[in-house]
Amino acid sequence: MPLSDIHIFYQPPSHGWLTISILIDGQTVEIDASAVPNNPVEDLLVALDLAANGVPSSVWWHLEPDGYFMYFTPNGEEIQFKLVFAIESDRACGREVVETRGNAAQVLLPFWRFVREFQSHDFQEPHWPLTDYKRILAVKDDIRLSRGKS
Repeated sequence: MPLSDIHIFYQPPSHGWLTISILIDGQTVEIDASAVPNNPVEDLLVALDLAANGVPSSVWWHLEPDGYFMYFTPNGEEIQFKLVFAIESDRACGREVVETRGNAAQVLLPFWRFVREFQSHDFQEPHWPLTDYKRILAVKDDIRLSRGKS
């Protein structure tokens, strides 16, 4: 499998909804996610932190009622990324939409850049809930350190 080429784009959130487009190796997936019951942007930052430190992690992007799940699975020097669609947000019945792998810079850094760019706009309620970004720079350092292990 070729190494990943990941790009994330988004539209400004509106009343608790966020549309992101993920382009992975030429395939585009659009997700219209709710900020209820979780904040997937904040959860993504936590997941990136865990994955950069060798711990498998996931993020639920709730579509009300369906959902997408992002899985970041470290495996030696590689990180596997998997995007799964689940009817009624039931992980057990999920269908893989796209999967790729690469080193931390190839897989984690594009998602970190999305979170960082999102942070720069300081979106507020009612459009998007407050998001805890206090570890964002530490997460980038963790990704760099992880990258150095490759």
